[in-house]
Amino acid sequence: MQSTFAVSTLLLISLFFSINAWSEIYQWTDENGQTHFGDRAPSQTVAKEISSQVDQINITSELSSPEMMLRHEQAKDAEREQHYKDWQEQQENKPDKSEKCKELKELLQIVKGRVVFVDEQGKDLKISETVRKQRASELEDGIRQYCQ
Repeated sequence: MQSTFAVSTLLLISLFFSINAWSEIYQWTDENGQTHFGDRAPSQTVAKEISSQVDQINITSELSSPEMMLRHEQAKDAEREQHYKDWQEQQENKPDKSEKCKELKELLQIVKGRVVFVDEQGKDLKISETVRKQRASELEDGIRQYCQ
């Protein structure tokens, strides 16, 4: 009888603590424009559930040790560093403004002249005059943006 009570008590205690680990996180903005976060959505405001966007860390007796926290922070630092390197590589592979300007001007000359649009297989595409003018307008907007 006592062992059943102890098991039941242990089960209830573990259930209580595991419920907190599964809690959801909400984000909302109040009438003053301030952003708030909480584990319960407010009833008077629309809140967005953002639990999946938040970094999850399971704080247990093991993870609360300085070594585990240090390893976790090192892993996060490595992840941030990789994101930064990916961003740098992406920036290096972007054409500069003069290259983009030249490309847009060449495309505009093509679109403004007698044009036959073709798809990837080389088949003629039927494009209306309205669509052609719209594409030319888009290219002119790009030229204004990149050719200053």
